[in-house]
Amino acid sequence: MLYEDEKGPIVAKTYGGTSWSFVQSKVSKAQKINGLLNVFGVYDYTNNQMWTHGYQRKTGKQFLDFVKRVDQKYDSGIKQIFLVLDNASIHKSNKVKQTIAKCHLPRMHLVFLPTRSPELNLIEVRWLWMQRQAINNSTFQNEHYIGKAVSDWTINYNKKHACKTSIISLQEESTYMFT
Repeated sequence: MLYEDEKGPIVAKTYGGTSWSFVQSKVSKAQKINGLLNVFGVYDYTNNQMWTHGYQRKTGKQFLDFVKRVDQKYDSGIKQIFLVLDNASIHKSNKVKQTIAKCHLPRMHLVFLPTRSPELNLIEVRWLWMQRQAINNSTFQNEHYIGKAVSDWTINYNKKHACKTSIISLQEESTYMFT
């Protein structure tokens, strides 16, 4: 069971503020936005792992690309993957429904959470941790640096929370046990 959500846009900007000029008067500086990054993420409850990927935009096209990337991470022996989602419009667009319904992603099953219930999406806590540990109190030059901070945090999270996997074969299907 996978929990998916998006974080962002995360803004790379130089902060304005006030400074003093040589004639002892206040000079206001405007904020300058150097880039935006939307981070798509999925949390695998079974093995306590996360995968993230950054995109410039947050549309159904990027969502489908992310779902395909997630699908490729799992062994073809796994017959069903349940993807728990909020009710964002990019998850419910006709293009998304049609693409997932076709043979492109036959084992992906979308499960929608009730409206206004982010506390049921287990990735939300991980977003909070990422925000506190990698984003807050950081200044990014552009979206590349945001992506690197998110990627580094994700790698570190997965290392800290790695589970040991053992495979138990029961007749024709494999069962994965995590300890």
